[in-house]
Amino acid sequence: MDFGIFMELEIRRGGDQATAFREGFDVVDAAEAWGLDGVWLGTREVMPAFK
Repeated sequence: MDFGIFMELEIRRGGDQATAFREGFDVVDAAEAWGLDGVWLGTREVMPAFK
């Protein structure tokens, strides 16, 4: 059995795409450190947060 996480990148209010990707990769690095087997990304483009 494999364990992983599913996530979608989201631009926070006042943020930008570079920050969203950096934060996403921080989560991926943490998942690897926790011993998870995979990270699945949503298929939509990086979108601004809804207000």
